Amino acid sequence: MTAAQTHGGLTAWDYGVVALYFAAVMLVGWYYSRRQTDLGEYFLGGRTQNWIAVGLSVMATLVSTITYLTTPGEIIKNGPGVLWSALSIWLAYPIIGYLIIPRIMAAPIVSGYELLERQFGRGIRRAAALLFVLTRLSWLGLVVFTCSVALSAMTGIPVPVLLVVVGAVTTAYTTMGGFRAVVVTDVMQALILFGGTLAVVFYVMWHFGSVTAWWPDLRNLDLGWKPTPVFPTSLSQRITVFGIVLHQFIWWIAASSSDQLTIQRYLSTRDAASARRSFLTNAVAGLFLGVSLALVGFALLGFFTHNPQLIPPAEGPGGLGLSAAVAEEARKLGGLEGRLYVLTHGADKLFPWFIAHVLPPVVSGLLLAALFSAAMSSVSSGVNSVTTVLMVDFPERFAKVATTEGTVARARSIGIAVGTLAILVAFVQQYIKGNFMEVAQKVNLFFIAPVAALFLMAFYMKRSNAAGAWAAVISGFLVGVVVSYYSEIVKALTGRDAYISFTYILPFSLGVSLLAGYLFSLPFAPGGGSQEARKPAESVSVRTS
Repeated sequence: MTAAQTHGGLTAWDYGVVALYFAAVMLVGWYYSRRQTDLGEYFLGGRTQNWIAVGLSVMATLVSTITYLTTPGEIIKNGPGVLWSALSIWLAYPIIGYLIIPRIMAAPIVSGYELLERQFGRGIRRAAALLFVLTRLSWLGLVVFTCSVALSAMTGIPVPVLLVVVGAVTTAYTTMGGFRAVVVTDVMQALILFGGTLAVVFYVMWHFGSVTAWWPDLRNLDLGWKPTPVFPTSLSQRITVFGIVLHQFIWWIAASSSDQLTIQRYLSTRDAASARRSFLTNAVAGLFLGVSLALVGFALLGFFTHNPQLIPPAEGPGGLGLSAAVAEEARKLGGLEGRLYVLTHGADKLFPWFIAHVLPPVVSGLLLAALFSAAMSSVSSGVNSVTTVLMVDFPERFAKVATTEGTVARARSIGIAVGTLAILVAFVQQYIKGNFMEVAQKVNLFFIAPVAALFLMAFYMKRSNAAGAWAAVISGFLVGVVVSYYSEIVKALTGRDAYISFTYILPFSLGVSLLAGYLFSLPFAPGGGSQEARKPAESVSVRTS
């Protein structure tokens, strides 16, 4: 076994790796900027994108910096139960691949919300598109903010500086190179994410001098792991295998049917078969990354339990920044028990500390680039998709330009504005008291299921109409709010303690949306969509209304 030691932190070599990464993504943006001749190219890459690249793009887009950093900590703190959620995408694949994707690919569209106008009219289309823009802007700000906070803790660089760097660099290469640049950089970022996890595991193997000796001795470690129940005994049971798989299953159905981020990627491929293969690629890549991050968690656990003297202090210089209460309890326990207490209670912060203080130079830089990648892939996709929706679904305000060259220039201007707004939203989040992250994530959950219900109604509920669509959105939103804040509502009304697991927000919201949409459609004539929207587009490259 190689002697383990820590060091003072990141070096110039690490920042050099990050600088090379920034230069590479900017070079990609500049290279593809010369090919942006019309909106079909700028927003969909000419509908000729490779399905493997598109699948990796979806995976990279949906992985955040926080997910990348905290998944190993979740393994250390609670065990491998989180991996059960990987089942959901495989259960959802037949529905998404054979029932949803063919419906999307059958229409000559650029924005997914054009499909809603065909069934429900322009009002529903605009409402759904506006919800997407607002929720995605809040999400973009959240991604930039959480990434900057995490990186600031590792690097010491002020959060405002990182907000501007992450937002500005990503917006620059995205607006220059359009969709092709987004996909190519997403593939680069996916490979960096994979490489980062493998680098940690291989480093720990090298430290132990063995392929297997690093695995933690779980039988002799009392980490307080509890087995995850398979089925719930009540709705108040926070985590069960059934609950988490159901939640993720509904989320995949909703995201794949109603989110412009994923719809746009399907539309960029040649046909339904290619789009289906891209989703399968996303599933395989996501499974590989999830397992890799779990292995990182076990590698960290093995490393620190074999080297307990290297477990960082709970607080103070070079520590994990935990609460005074945790630090005091660790001091009371003392010795190995106290160190293991810090290990489990600071699990979420252990991976970034390991990157900055244990990994050798350059390897730390690769992991730092991976953390930037996790955020920038999400931001680039978000900026491009929001720009697409603004140009396509609100053409009278954003796309009234006489020439094709003018429309691309306008799209770039709007993309810069969207990226700037994302940075401003991230800045505002610094000054909001309370858990803004939790609120923003809940708001996104409130709307994703009702909007997905609109698409499912348009695809398979031919009796549906605009009245049913409005009822679906409103009822699904209200149910999501009630389930999410059930504890607070019951406490305020009755004084009793009550709770419904977050895993039921999406299932209840989607179920009620579909039921309300059907019932409120019955008294009125079916359809009512725009006849203009049903006509084939004259040209994919200029279709904006």
